[in-house]
Amino acid sequence: MNKRLVIFFLNHVLRYFFILAFLTMIYSCGPSDSEKIVEGEKYVPELVIRDSIVIDRLTKPTMVDVKPDHSEFLFYDFKTSEFFRISKSGENLKTADLTGDGKNSIQAGYFVGAKYAKDDKILILTLSGIYEYDLGFTLINKVTNSFELITRIVGGSKSFDTFKDYLYTFSVEEKDRSTIYQSEKFSNSYPFITIRDLTTYAIITSDSVPGESLMAKNPGFYTLLDPIVKFRKGELYMVFPNSPEMYVYDLPSLNLKDQWELEPGDTYKLAEPTEPMDPRGFILSMGSGVYKDFTFSNDYLVTIYQNAIPTDELELITPENISSDKSKEIMKKYWAQPNYQIFKGKDKVWEGQWDIKLSMLRDVIFAFSKPGEDPDAFEKDMQTIYLYELK
Repeated sequence: MNKRLVIFFLNHVLRYFFILAFLTMIYSCGPSDSEKIVEGEKYVPELVIRDSIVIDRLTKPTMVDVKPDHSEFLFYDFKTSEFFRISKSGENLKTADLTGDGKNSIQAGYFVGAKYAKDDKILILTLSGIYEYDLGFTLINKVTNSFELITRIVGGSKSFDTFKDYLYTFSVEEKDRSTIYQSEKFSNSYPFITIRDLTTYAIITSDSVPGESLMAKNPGFYTLLDPIVKFRKGELYMVFPNSPEMYVYDLPSLNLKDQWELEPGDTYKLAEPTEPMDPRGFILSMGSGVYKDFTFSNDYLVTIYQNAIPTDELELITPENISSDKSKEIMKKYWAQPNYQIFKGKDKVWEGQWDIKLSMLRDVIFAFSKPGEDPDAFEKDMQTIYLYELK
């Protein structure tokens, strides 16, 4: 990526880091007791707690990945700069600070993504390279990046994921960095969607954003371009934050097999592209709805999307006052309560709100709270993570 764009992205990541912390705060509380509901002839599944994990830690960590067999979970503690692995019983399997100067260091103060990979490896991606670790966090190999992720997220980017023998990236190749950002059709002129060999990182196949998507129909620079992806039954499912459709691809060919509209409510507004260096670009993006995540639970699809901030209130937020109490109040008003959708196949059986802020990793739904609890109400000696399912 050219130096100007790198500085632009890093400045925005650091400048708006407090927003991520703020969103973490408002995306917390517990669900009320839910009952099984039948709306007409459509059965709406119940959101229930299926299990919990208790971690012996004063600070609340961030879950960054889960093994496909759910045997263990990978966490990062942003306060202590530690990675650690936890078994499903809550046992701490290994802890390591990899941000220092030791031989196992990632040689950076932050990372972009961390994922379990085949052969009991953990891959940690930074701006400079992919660091391969064993389960003891001993560095096995470092590979210099031949690509740059298209993402604004540090510490858990959705543009980097693993599945069996494949590495998925939403990225630009090094050879194209100097020219791709000059294109007025940035969002639909490049094969960002990439499947790589997980051993060599060589490209197997790649494709551009789907022609039916908002970004292809109205090309330009989008603050949130990188899609949410999930792997299921040998297929890649994909939702772009600002384009409310589901796309399904074959793996590893990336042949588009299926697609359908998600049909969010009126609080979801379509985005418009902005200028890459526009200082209000991030603020303008808040005027559009955003899909935050989705996953599958017992053959149901559940999605999360965030409300758009109406234009009259968005105009009150400026680059100068974005950290003010008034701006935070506006963001909290529209973002504190996410919207959820439940699908059976392509059929939407329910859309609404639960009084819980769920997170999703692979096919795991979780939160640091249960019904009636505020996870930040008081300091805890232990951290309890509740695992949910639709049933």
